[in-house]
Amino acid sequence: MAEFDKINSLLNQLNLNEEEDIFIENLKLLISGLRKCKNVIIDQNSSSKVIKDEWSKVMKTMEIFANSAKKEKSRDPLGNIGAVELIIEFINLNNQNDTQSYSSVVDFQCFRALANICISNDSNRQKILDSGGINASLNCIRKCKDLETIRGACATLLNAGMNYDNVNTEIVKLDGLVILSHLIEPKSILESHVDNIDLARMTIYYSTRVMLNLVGTEKGKQKIANKQVISSLVHLLSYTSSENAIEEDVDILENVVEILEIVAIDNDEIQLILVQDGLFPILLDFLELSKPPNNCEEHITKSYGECKAAILKVIVAITSCDKNMSPLFNDSVIFHRFLHWLNLGPQRDDLQMCAALSLGNLARSDENCIKLVNEFKIAEPLVNVLKTSDNIKVQHAVVGVLKNLSLPVQNKNIIGSLGIIEIASPLLEKDTVQPIQLGIIGIFKHLSNQNVINCKKIILGENSNNPEKPLDHLLKLIQRTDEIAVKSEGTRVLVNLVKNIWSVNSQNELNLNLDTSINTLRLKLNRKEIVQSIVNIIIESKYSILQNEGIIALTLLIMDDSAKVGGGTNLSLDILTNTSITTSTTNFQQNKEKEFIEDKEKEGIIDDKEKEKEEIIESKFSPLLKALFDILQNNQQKYADELKFNVCLLLENAINVAKENESQKQYLQERIFPTLKLLLEENNNNNNNNNNQETANISENLRNAIEKIINLFVN
Repeated sequence: MAEFDKINSLLNQLNLNEEEDIFIENLKLLISGLRKCKNVIIDQNSSSKVIKDEWSKVMKTMEIFANSAKKEKSRDPLGNIGAVELIIEFINLNNQNDTQSYSSVVDFQCFRALANICISNDSNRQKILDSGGINASLNCIRKCKDLETIRGACATLLNAGMNYDNVNTEIVKLDGLVILSHLIEPKSILESHVDNIDLARMTIYYSTRVMLNLVGTEKGKQKIANKQVISSLVHLLSYTSSENAIEEDVDILENVVEILEIVAIDNDEIQLILVQDGLFPILLDFLELSKPPNNCEEHITKSYGECKAAILKVIVAITSCDKNMSPLFNDSVIFHRFLHWLNLGPQRDDLQMCAALSLGNLARSDENCIKLVNEFKIAEPLVNVLKTSDNIKVQHAVVGVLKNLSLPVQNKNIIGSLGIIEIASPLLEKDTVQPIQLGIIGIFKHLSNQNVINCKKIILGENSNNPEKPLDHLLKLIQRTDEIAVKSEGTRVLVNLVKNIWSVNSQNELNLNLDTSINTLRLKLNRKEIVQSIVNIIIESKYSILQNEGIIALTLLIMDDSAKVGGGTNLSLDILTNTSITTSTTNFQQNKEKEFIEDKEKEGIIDDKEKEKEEIIESKFSPLLKALFDILQNNQQKYADELKFNVCLLLENAINVAKENESQKQYLQERIFPTLKLLLEENNNNNNNNNNQETANISENLRNAIEKIINLFVN
């Protein structure tokens, strides 16, 4: 070993950080010397003293490799000459000789060398993988007692798997997540190495970074749904956020939180483990009680806040798991903790938001909704939060819960009695937070459905000194918004109001004890902006269910005498017979239809009947009347008979009401009579010829309804 001793002596005198060229030039001799050391060690005739001396040389050489590999220039030469394979051979050989005094020291330097050799070097990473280096590292973590060596093995796994999923997949395959989970359990390393806590923290930091790499793979996300793994992560979360935690613990905490956020939010199996294994309260403790280390730097405080925000998301996701709904709802400790959080005030708006979102998830069944409102009295604190909080996220969360709670019939009067309609309506002015607007519209829609008392509160408000009523806020929003969802859902509230107020008869009115006459409420609804909004949903909506609701409401309005304002005409009938009223879609539709007819004429495929029908349509139809005829004609076969029957009922009542106004009566007769007559004739021809698949056949009942309308003009 004279050559080896010579080189070793030379390298000991060099500053390798500056003289890496000399290291590379002598690398071949070092590798040769290592192979000779290996042969001596495995030779059964070698004495223990000789073997010990050889291991000492191996350890020294590995230290040189590790130091040299810190520089990028040395990594390729080390990989190309076979150093990776040789290092792993020595790790495996050393672990067959547990009695050797150099066991842990050699392993530590070997892992140091491997960890540095594969930094930003995919070729060397693959060599570690192909040579069994991943298995060797995991075996060390599982069996070794020396903390420094374990840290080296973790560093090897971390560097080898950095942005290199071949390695990460192999770690997962070899049960690396479970092996690492035993390591990160606080009682395993952190609590048993208090005398060397800095090294213990660094080891756990590396371990959690490796796990973070693993959950970035599909296999890792699947395998992490393991009770041992999840339990260790949550216990580590608790340890690193305890009162005695220091800034270095926050680095570990960040890794743990990121792992939980990645794997728990969308994984029902993990969400179930967190509840069934009693880990959920630890997450709640972290969010409520933990604080950043004392006198920490500003960036640590910021990072801590981000960790809490991530765990908040995890908590909410856990409560959204269907299988967790019942156990969490029935856990009185957890449930009352959420209620307590709601009452903490704006200074803990994070807890208010978490509680609201979580309770909203637990209120996904009618049974739970009813219990929450009637037994646990949850509605009042929710309304108080909405009243006192300026936090948009908290407002959105609370509005979402109240929307769900407002669905069951049993809850409507209770929630409506808390002033929620008056409190929430000013938020409809916040156009920058459309989700809140939609949520409040949802509350109004649910509370007003089949509930006249709440309808009255929306129409008149609850504060007589407030000049702007909830209905005024809603109407202004419908008129100014370009958002289809807001406009459509807002109009559905108007439809609810009309249907419910017009459903009240004289006996019901006495029983309701409204302190306001039904006629007064009807007059508030039978005004132009409301009627026009309902008409717009009939004309413009792409959804037949919305059109149907609008047609039903308009039929009620057109039939009612209160529609006549100041001795004038019926507002709904005015719109039906007014050709000057247009909507955003009317002109576009008419132009498209005109282009379609012109194209058909050029191709010579338009017959006399089609010309006759188009001549009728060209004769100045109001947008509403044209929309109603489009439904009856059903050219795209998308309308159900129920909707078409409701159109017939609307037209029938319009004709009857128009008898009192000669001009309106004539308008309807000139347009409805020929159009419906032609529609029936065309349907007869289609049935006889069986050649038009675009126009749906008219059922016998619908034919009778149409003929009834035609007979109104004949008679």
